[in-house]
Amino acid sequence: MRNQGKFAQHFHITPTEGLLNDPNGLCYFQGYYHVFYQLNPYNTNHETKYWGHLRSKDMMHWEQLPIALKSDDWFDKNGVYSGSAIVHNEQLYLFYTGNTKDDQGVRNSYQCLATSSDGINFEKHGPILEQAPGFTGHVRDPKVWWDEQLSGWWMILGAQREDLTGDTIAYFSKDLLNWDYKGSILQFEEPLGYMWECPDLIFLTDEITGEEKAVFIFSPQGLEPKGHRYHNIFNTTYIVGKWDNEQAQFIPEAESARELAEVDGGFEFYAPQTFTAPDGRIIQYAWMGTMWPEVEEAVPTHRDKWIHHLSMPRSLHLVDNRLVQRPIVETEALLSNEVQQVKWDGNDLIELPLANPSRIQIEGINNLTSDFNIMINQAIHIQYKQLNQELTIERINWHTKKAETRSVLLKEGVAQLDIWLDTSSLELFINEGATTMSMRYFADKPHSKVTFQAEAISTPCDIKVTKLLAYQFS
Repeated sequence: MRNQGKFAQHFHITPTEGLLNDPNGLCYFQGYYHVFYQLNPYNTNHETKYWGHLRSKDMMHWEQLPIALKSDDWFDKNGVYSGSAIVHNEQLYLFYTGNTKDDQGVRNSYQCLATSSDGINFEKHGPILEQAPGFTGHVRDPKVWWDEQLSGWWMILGAQREDLTGDTIAYFSKDLLNWDYKGSILQFEEPLGYMWECPDLIFLTDEITGEEKAVFIFSPQGLEPKGHRYHNIFNTTYIVGKWDNEQAQFIPEAESARELAEVDGGFEFYAPQTFTAPDGRIIQYAWMGTMWPEVEEAVPTHRDKWIHHLSMPRSLHLVDNRLVQRPIVETEALLSNEVQQVKWDGNDLIELPLANPSRIQIEGINNLTSDFNIMINQAIHIQYKQLNQELTIERINWHTKKAETRSVLLKEGVAQLDIWLDTSSLELFINEGATTMSMRYFADKPHSKVTFQAEAISTPCDIKVTKLLAYQFS
């Protein structure tokens, strides 16, 4: 599934042709990792929504499979929207939202089921639950998980109330077919946006305290910018708390709810979904493509007949009540033997050649006693301001042709950076993934060098630049 053109990616899932958006149905089934995703195979716009499909034994070597779900029934005629997967009794269950519009353009949504015994061919079963009262037609993105204690399954859905405020609602089932409505799972004192998309609830053991907690991840639309946060058209946030399965309530910890932290502090990261790997890891993919319409229309890959891609797969962890994201260990298979290692003492500007794609690792940055700058071909600027403990990424917007930035505050300072650079995207893991920043970029020339500049370092930092290999598709 390798796309074409000067901005073709090496280690990201992209469409061969057409438009890709949300990851869907992530799961492990019959010896393969399955990644489904929203796909318009006909054009680089959002008119059509199918489920594209890949599978892999290692998340590095991928097999392209036929389109899993098409919008060819009355209940999904205007789009097979996002959803999730469950493996049960040697069957793969796909839960998704069927989108329809009447002649006046009024939206209706149906929560639907499709099943498969081989993971390739799917039988649709149509709608499986009634629309809850008090909501508009914007109810979608079912995420389903098993509750061992109650011996049943939960489904949560992003929703919009009739008063045009966002919500997440829950259903419970003993058989995956018959579902009982349980109501809203979380209440805020003030409304939070006009629609919540792609809700996800995961359970992680804090690596500091050893306590298991629930983490609610969701994408509220309509947030106003607040300090360094919520500057994208849509943003993805998380809250740490407890899941009360008797009352179907997520109980947030007060500080986490007040902070409403972003999952990623960069530009295009949106609509993440998680699944549990066979070894118990919680792995997440996200869509790296949420943009204002005029920016999306200007993306230069339209001329190569493709647009957007998924993020790298990330393993999720909870460390001192904070969601931490790290590249999965399987990505080490992308590391080539072409490695440069240098010491950075801050007295001289360092310039290194840079292959496409590359990984840039910097250890011991806490030895810095001044601000620092990292430039990649004059197209990407990473800057850290010591006084404010503020790290900023800067790029040139391909629509406006002007510089734009995203910034994060690092209360603990910065000790380590891990930069994964593909042809037209960057994913930055700060302090072992305690903070992440992702972005697309489209430079006039392929990146060929990286420069490092700082005024003073008490003890030299270690810089390591590694040429990366590419995913393999068949």
